[in-house]
Amino acid sequence: EPLDTMVRELLVASGGTFENPPTNYFQLERNTLKLSENVAQAFLGMRIQCAQCHNHPFDRWTMDDYYGFAAFFPQIGRKRAADPRESIVFDSGSGEVKHPIGNANVAPKFLGAETPKVSDRDRRESLAKWITSPDNPFFSKHIANLTWTHFLGRGIVHEPDDARVSNPPSNDLLLEGLGKRLSDSGWDFRTLVRDIC
Repeated sequence: EPLDTMVRELLVASGGTFENPPTNYFQLERNTLKLSENVAQAFLGMRIQCAQCHNHPFDRWTMDDYYGFAAFFPQIGRKRAADPRESIVFDSGSGEVKHPIGNANVAPKFLGAETPKVSDRDRRESLAKWITSPDNPFFSKHIANLTWTHFLGRGIVHEPDDARVSNPPSNDLLLEGLGKRLSDSGWDFRTLVRDIC
């Protein structure tokens, strides 16, 4: 299965945690802000935590960016299934993220990109499509960097989950090329491994 498909299925997972295992991702962290931080770090290679309380001192992310990204996640609902050990994850259709300055609801916004038009039931779907889109400059390079780190012990961006303006890649052309080859291959992870090895 292509990498982009796996990531999209994980990010939009709904249903029972027994019948649809990817839903467990949303059981591990129930705090909306922490969940958005985890998604940014795991799939984009960015640590956006600093922008929760103030504009990031070492990167371009502002509080507006932070809360706009977090606004993709407040509508994740969870309820008990018939089996008390199982939970059901679903899109509740309600819930907002409030900006701490002014206490206004924040519209969902991609990191470093536009504010999409989303309904209350497709926020995660919209985010998943953007994350795995070839137009997203972060995902393919992050996966390439993680894979490079796995095989060579040190990332082109080191630490591999800390891409930021003040931590540039040691070889930007190499990272760009690997990321482009990954997306051009139809997100075939084996192609990326072959290219690196």
